Amino acid sequence: MSNTSPFFSEQQLIEILSHSPLAAAIFVNEDLTIAYINNCMLDIWKKEDKVIGRVLVDVFPELNDQPFISLLKEVLHTGIAYEGKDRPANLMVRGKLQTFYYDFKYQPIKNEKGEVFAILHTATDVTERNLTTLALAKAKQDEDDLKNEKVLNEELLKVKENLSKLNKELEDRVNYRTKELLESEATLRNLILQAPVAIAVLRGKDLIIESANDKILEAWHKTKEIIGLPLKVVFDDIKAHSLFSELANVYESGEPYYGNEISVILNEQELFTNLAYQPIKNSKGKTDSIMLVAHVVTEQVLARKRVEHAEEMLRFSIEAANGGSWFLDLQTRELATSPRYKELYGFHINDTPAYADILAQIPPEYHEKINDELENAIKNGTDYTTEHPIISKTDNQTRWVKSLGKVYSDSTNQPLHFSGLMLDITEQKLDDLRKSDFIGMVSHELKTPLTTLKGYIQLLNARAKQDDDAFRINALAKVETQINKMSELIKSFLDVSRFGAGKIMLTKNRFCLNQLIQDIIEENLFTTPDQAIVLENTNKMEVYADEEKIGVVIANLLSNAIKYSPKGTTIKLGCQLNNGCAEVKLTDEGIGIKANDLHKLFDRYYRVENASTKHISGFGIGLYLSAEIIKQHNGKIWAESEMDKGSTFYFTIPQGITA
Repeated sequence: MSNTSPFFSEQQLIEILSHSPLAAAIFVNEDLTIAYINNCMLDIWKKEDKVIGRVLVDVFPELNDQPFISLLKEVLHTGIAYEGKDRPANLMVRGKLQTFYYDFKYQPIKNEKGEVFAILHTATDVTERNLTTLALAKAKQDEDDLKNEKVLNEELLKVKENLSKLNKELEDRVNYRTKELLESEATLRNLILQAPVAIAVLRGKDLIIESANDKILEAWHKTKEIIGLPLKVVFDDIKAHSLFSELANVYESGEPYYGNEISVILNEQELFTNLAYQPIKNSKGKTDSIMLVAHVVTEQVLARKRVEHAEEMLRFSIEAANGGSWFLDLQTRELATSPRYKELYGFHINDTPAYADILAQIPPEYHEKINDELENAIKNGTDYTTEHPIISKTDNQTRWVKSLGKVYSDSTNQPLHFSGLMLDITEQKLDDLRKSDFIGMVSHELKTPLTTLKGYIQLLNARAKQDDDAFRINALAKVETQINKMSELIKSFLDVSRFGAGKIMLTKNRFCLNQLIQDIIEENLFTTPDQAIVLENTNKMEVYADEEKIGVVIANLLSNAIKYSPKGTTIKLGCQLNNGCAEVKLTDEGIGIKANDLHKLFDRYYRVENASTKHISGFGIGLYLSAEIIKQHNGKIWAESEMDKGSTFYFTIPQGITA
């Protein structure tokens, strides 16, 4: 069965038929195979329940000599219903052919194309009624015959007694059937009242509210006191409301009405609902009542509208940022791109470039990095973020872009598509390069006078020691300390410049990581008396990396922890092996970092600005340098923190050797 109600599933309709006091069966195909039968029909047929799936004439061979099979096939072919009253049928019951009388109807069931694919057979056993009629007729005839024959009085008396007994049995059976019908109606009423959708039954042309379940009372903001009242009394504006006016059309036409996501204003509140007005007809085919079924979908509609609004705002934002977007189907590897995306790569707006075409416009030295980032995002579900140059296909102009993307998966966590946006950061990149060039030039120029100045300070310090001038010795030592700090700062600026230009080279060698950490801690013990620096969870661990630059990373992290931690607190530093990588962990008890600042910590020149940090000096390059060094080692660096409870910094690098 496929032509079912939009509000009840096939199983629900079959469940309703199975509880119906009306005998029902469903036949399908040319052979009239029994597809469904309820208990009432089994009682009428005097059969067990193992008839579903069998051909009708196999169940009742005796029907071959009777008109019912041909009538059913005629309904199947013509699509015209057939109805019979008081029709006799000869059925084999317990090995004996017996005659029964039925009121029945063969109703064709059609699909959406109007083709008959099944027949609904409903029937009522009226044998007792017919037998009673025959018995009454016979009794009357007998009475007429016996009026003049006194001999037959006793015979007539027996007939009357039998008739009385039969009438009593018939009355008992009618009472039993009536009780069953009332119980069935009560069950149906309870189903309506407890249904998860809003249901009401409106009786007559005046649309009297005959029943209404809790869901519809809640939607209407009414109580059960409205039951028995006309709808126009309950809702004063019923005539002005187009949806309520549809009820009158359904009552007059007998045709159902359906509406999806209909906006309804009730009690000055807008609701969205899926509606169905279903006419309920009597035996003469005239509409007596209307069943109103409503599913309130206000939250779903508003949620969808919010999503649509968000998508529209995102689209406006992308357009405002002069960015392009892309969509990559991970099953077919088909790529869809926006006009701006094509424009940046130098494609025509009507072109449909494939992934290989896009990659061809990116310098080859970036291909491996982009593919690695892409595969990592697909495999691990991480965000895709990368910066790279592109060369326009039309004018060979070089632009820098930043790509941001994410993999989206289905309910089984299988990747479906990869999508995101691309921003033109050419001006920003050129500014950064110009800034790096300027910083590199200035830093390089400062090195020479600073080196000369340091030489004079050392010379003056030597003479002060010869003269045993304690004041000059102390003052010159402090000046030399400041010069060393300036040298380190200039070195950091030069490193920033070199990283920006891609000129930093790693000099890898095999060294003991835990010993390097120990040495850096000891270097800071004498200059950091206000905090305790503890080496923990550290075993001997050799790695193959650039020892000097890894030392710079550890020193930067430790220097930050010292600057941002109060006096008397403890800083813990250690390393361990984790999945073939060396992991370094530093924990402090400092002021902490806000969650919205964590992802920016390793950006160039970024500093956390708040009341607690305004007195702490720095240019925001230490963590950037550290991140670049770790990236050069194919490692990872990150931080975890909670305000006023301290921070923990981690970095991992491949061990690079067999431990």
